[in-house]
Amino acid sequence: MRIQTIIYLLLLSLGIHAQNEVKLIFTGEVNVGNNYGMRYQQQIDAEKIFANVTDKLKSGHVAFGTLGTVLIDADATPNKSNMIGTRKLIRMSADYAASLAQSGYTALSLANSHVSDFGVEGVQTTMNAMQTNNIEFAGLKSLQEYKVFDRNGVKYGFIAFGTSVHTLSMSDSTTIRQLVAGLDDQCDIVVVAFSFNETENSLKSGVNPSTNRNLFMNSAITFAHTCIDAGADIVYGNGHNLPQPLELYKDKLIIYGLGNFCTPYGATYMGEMGAAPMIEANVFTDGTFKDGHIISYRQQNVMGPHVDTSNEAVKIIKGQTTRFFPQTPLQIEDNGEIISTSESAYAVALKILAEAQTHKGKRYRYGTMGPTTFDCSGFTGFVFAKFGYKLNRSAAGQYQQGTPVDRKNLRPGDLVFFTRSSVHGAGHVGIVYSVDKKNNSFKFIHAAVTKGITIDDYATSAYYIKRYIGAKRVIDVLPHESDKK
Repeated sequence: MRIQTIIYLLLLSLGIHAQNEVKLIFTGEVNVGNNYGMRYQQQIDAEKIFANVTDKLKSGHVAFGTLGTVLIDADATPNKSNMIGTRKLIRMSADYAASLAQSGYTALSLANSHVSDFGVEGVQTTMNAMQTNNIEFAGLKSLQEYKVFDRNGVKYGFIAFGTSVHTLSMSDSTTIRQLVAGLDDQCDIVVVAFSFNETENSLKSGVNPSTNRNLFMNSAITFAHTCIDAGADIVYGNGHNLPQPLELYKDKLIIYGLGNFCTPYGATYMGEMGAAPMIEANVFTDGTFKDGHIISYRQQNVMGPHVDTSNEAVKIIKGQTTRFFPQTPLQIEDNGEIISTSESAYAVALKILAEAQTHKGKRYRYGTMGPTTFDCSGFTGFVFAKFGYKLNRSAAGQYQQGTPVDRKNLRPGDLVFFTRSSVHGAGHVGIVYSVDKKNNSFKFIHAAVTKGITIDDYATSAYYIKRYIGAKRVIDVLPHESDKK
């Protein structure tokens, strides 16, 4: 193969990947507030606190975190019933929201144990501060349990659960499945946050949270798997105030806990408690995990997170991942790089589409299977064969392969079928190129009689709208050999 062709194919593949993936940033709890009534409350320079991490937060398409305080001014009325044992009330001026937005946060979970520290008034002022500063939020039971928002043409569904009575319950599996599935139906990527108040739950059960993580992990695993099974794409959590393991479940990333990220007042910073990881996750636009990176920061008293050259957060997360999920296909390098040793179906689909696009413009000719001319099923069969998938010769034959897919659940790489006036049943086939969930539509690449290999938009083609009969998924369904390329 000529070097120019190799370079072209590489650039083409990179281009398709770039169009079909996003970079998401995740951190643990952010809370520069402090105990109610402490006299240095108003001396906090929140923007300075976040100075070392702003560039990284802004480097992603969306940055997620968990808000660990109530945003309310100093004359607020405390909800003293929340002061259980040594637990204190936490608040910060509503102006804090502006600093969070300027620092790069896009979306924050409010499903934390302090959400009701100042009663209904505190919940309302926190919501107002988020809305005023265009920060998406979720996790308030009956008020704003989830949020749907758009960034750069990608539609996100964001929902948060917790263990507080003011949040959606982590143990209500029926509600979890219903809400997450509903978001999956209308969004490209669904992100689920959770906050597990391990201290209260551990005290009730007699488990010491500083020495035993099993209570937390058993509950978290059950919850996270329920979310992914229902259609979630990424689950990230807080709990135990310590970094927790990662898991790749059904090609979706689960971050079991990121601990405290920016809590410079009144927190403990010794040992693991001071580790403050940030995770960069590169995911395809169907939500499957591609790769990522753990960035190690560390907290100090009255200071924001700063880079930790010892990479302690990486060591903790790597150790916990090995302990709880020794068979996971995730590989965590010492420098924090996160690699999946399992190629997702979406990644295979992108390779197939990159190959398909190299033939764009070639002529249609009935009865041919390439490499210079194609009919419709000859084209799909030729492209899929490059990656070890054996399709039947005709469109009707290919319609008998794979598993049926509803149009609202299409993903790139699926086969779509249409009738022809001269053919009963499936008479034409193409490959889904991209999906528009908002409009329940898609683009597909195929061998058209008049245009040859081309990409058409289903939504704007009356011809194909009238003749569409269904779709089949063959990637990860049909037996296939290893990638031959």
